[in-house]
Amino acid sequence: MLTHLEQFLPNNEPSSLQSYPFFWISQVNGKYTQLIEKSIKKLGIDNTRRKIILSTNALEQASITEIANLSTLKLTTATKAIYRLVEDDIVQVFSSESDERISMVKLTVKGKALVEQINQISQVALSGILNAFEDEELHQLNAQLKKLFNLMPSS
Repeated sequence: MLTHLEQFLPNNEPSSLQSYPFFWISQVNGKYTQLIEKSIKKLGIDNTRRKIILSTNALEQASITEIANLSTLKLTTATKAIYRLVEDDIVQVFSSESDERISMVKLTVKGKALVEQINQISQVALSGILNAFEDEELHQLNAQLKKLFNLMPSS
């Protein structure tokens, strides 16, 4: 059934891992996470909080569940981190106007300033890497990753 794809799947051969696309996705994500964590350390936040801050900024105002999903975090992890961010006056939590059972989140003024700092640090940390690619290569890479994401089943 998958015989034409066997070359891209891991098997008992040690070298097969090098042909497995998800191996490289995992490797890139691991290095990216290490680079970003090291870069944002001076801001006093970890990668979980960074993801929540940037997701909240992207959504402007969203439920904790929506933020967890965009941040690729478990709901319990996101919830704990969001309430730590509330304590630090980076986000505020309030009840949804349409359904008071839903907790909504938005950035505070301090949180919006932190977004700018995170983005500046990310630009410095990543610009040298991204400069190694032509614009079209980055567009193609994004398109392929988006296609792969859309083919993956939702949890």
